[in-house]
Amino acid sequence: MTTTSFDPQRSVASLTLGELEAFVRQTIQNTETSQRNSLIPPETNLDSSFDQSAQPFWQIVTESVAEVPDEVWETLPEDASEQIDHYLYHS
Repeated sequence: MTTTSFDPQRSVASLTLGELEAFVRQTIQNTETSQRNSLIPPETNLDSSFDQSAQPFWQIVTESVAEVPDEVWETLPEDASEQIDHYLYHS
């Protein structure tokens, strides 16, 4: 990510026209880059109201977990939840 030399403590009113133009151009470029790298598909309307018919996240997870065979669960260490950092990051 490219940064600008704009000091956030400095008033926008104190910028020269050239500095303001450069800041706006950089901000737009950063926004466009951020949108291209976003995990949210561009066609997603983030301003839409909540869909009451949508399945709750916890229910999706519960159903997914239920599909895992018992043999797989038996291979997990008994202290997996307590030692999650150790198992994920080998710390």
